[in-house]
Amino acid sequence: MDYTSDGDSKVEAYGAGTFELLVSGNLKVMSDEGVYRCPYCSDEEKECSLDDLLQHALGVGTARDPLAKEKADHRALAKHLKNKLADSSPGSVLQPMLMDPQVSQHTRDEQFVWPWMGILVNMPNEFFGKSANRLKEHFSSFHPVKVHPVYSKGSPTRDAIVEFGCDWSGFRNARAFESHFMMKGYSKKCWKEMKHGGTEPIGWMARADDYNSLGAIGDLLRKNGDLQTLSDIEKDVTNKNAKLMANLACQVEEKKMHLEKLEFEYNKRSASLDALMQKREQQLESYTQEIKKMRWLSQQNTQRVLDENLKLQSDLQGMMDELDTRNKQIEELSAQSEGNSRELELEKQKNALKANHLRLAALEQQKANENVMKIMERQKREKEDVLEKLTMLSIQSEKKLGLELNINHLIGQLQVMELKPGDEDSESGKRIGELKEELNEKITELNDVEAFNQSLIAKESNNSDELREAREVLIQALQGLPGSTSSQIGIKRIGELASKVFLNTCKRKFRAEDAEAESAILCSKWQNEINNPEWNPFKVIMVDGNMLEVIREDDKKLQELKEHGEEAYAAVTKALTELKMGNGRTNPFPELWNYKEGRKAQMREAVHHALELWKASKAKGKRRR
Repeated sequence: MDYTSDGDSKVEAYGAGTFELLVSGNLKVMSDEGVYRCPYCSDEEKECSLDDLLQHALGVGTARDPLAKEKADHRALAKHLKNKLADSSPGSVLQPMLMDPQVSQHTRDEQFVWPWMGILVNMPNEFFGKSANRLKEHFSSFHPVKVHPVYSKGSPTRDAIVEFGCDWSGFRNARAFESHFMMKGYSKKCWKEMKHGGTEPIGWMARADDYNSLGAIGDLLRKNGDLQTLSDIEKDVTNKNAKLMANLACQVEEKKMHLEKLEFEYNKRSASLDALMQKREQQLESYTQEIKKMRWLSQQNTQRVLDENLKLQSDLQGMMDELDTRNKQIEELSAQSEGNSRELELEKQKNALKANHLRLAALEQQKANENVMKIMERQKREKEDVLEKLTMLSIQSEKKLGLELNINHLIGQLQVMELKPGDEDSESGKRIGELKEELNEKITELNDVEAFNQSLIAKESNNSDELREAREVLIQALQGLPGSTSSQIGIKRIGELASKVFLNTCKRKFRAEDAEAESAILCSKWQNEINNPEWNPFKVIMVDGNMLEVIREDDKKLQELKEHGEEAYAAVTKALTELKMGNGRTNPFPELWNYKEGRKAQMREAVHHALELWKASKAKGKRRR
């Protein structure tokens, strides 16, 4: 007969009246001795704890086979017992998993099969030979973990082992499983009294005697579990919890120390970054002021040149006006006096010649003005190009520095945020995600800036290489062209001494016929000293925060050199300095030189000079033909 067809409405109707009887006290669940009994089960003499009775009521109330009234009564009983438990412990909170305080000392020392096991014999026919999951679902109110059917010699039996897990909730469920059958009068004791017979399902909690028993049940228990007392399990759990708490406390302390260290490092880096940013702002301000000063000086110089040109033009115009006035006076005098006509004519011719010279001078001045304006325009363009390059480099450098500072700042923030407590869905977790995304964007942007800077560096390096190669070719070409002694552009041997620098000293020390030879010997000696890579008469000094290499005046060899005069000393130290500035070379090398201004010649100056020499050589060849 199917008793599970009764609807929940019918069960609730039965349970409402029963619950009122329990609340009013007409139905008692606790005796005067303080023990609990189920008022609806036939075996009313069975005593149990409040928790056991609650588990029994829940088990029957959710079972599949009981009648509707039996279900309703046990559900009402479970509801009443839950209210009773809530009233008895209103301030209860979740505690660590400890042993039930209602368990007696005898039970604490009793050995149970662990993981907690329940033994079921005489299972209902509807579950015999079926899947263990159906039996597990039938006892779902006791929350079994697994059901092991018992086989004997390869054939299924009507017995099963119900496993409830390893924790204390599993222990409670196993006890409730046992109490359920005990309340119905089908306990282990009944099974023994029936001498292992009968047809009704019987269940109990597995203990030492079951574990050590012969047969299929004992074999299965020994295969899947061990014997443990509650005290041993409690002690083991307590020890594990203590170790876990100690490890967690140690980890918390380590995390705390690490967090403090990170916060200290973060604050230190922040202070360093602030100081660096302040210094950077000062440098930018100084750079801006220097650029403004350079532009102001350039404007002043331009204005001075223009003013001088205007003054020259005014002077020339005044002289021409004066000559015109003089010519008019001469013409007037010539009309008045015929006798002085010859002298006046000569005076007039002289004035005409002067006027012609002044006109030529005015034309030259005009050309000079035009050249000055061209030079000024060219210098202006060059300055603008240089300033544009400097501005671009400054912007790129500033952008790169700003990105690096932002990345370091974000890394510090991220390290601190990751160590702070909080789950992934919290505000801190979202902030960490945002910081990681922002950090990745900054790193990508920094890589792009770095790639752009590298391309600029490569381009500048290629331009420098091409310019150096062109300079070397031009030096070779100029060495093959006939030079001019009056030219201000030429080839100079950097780091090479001229024998004449020692000539004056040798003339004072030796006879005139020997002076040149001795001068050449001294020049060769000191040229070898200059070319010696082991001789480094330089020292490093700090000037405005920059390191500079200057001549060490107390060098022994230089002290010896001073005996040959200041001219020789100046020539040798100048050669040493020129070689040091020439990328640290030790041997003389050719260089384009502007002799008028005493510096390296610019490429456009050298190219212009080479073209002039080539044109002069070409014109000279035509004249010869």
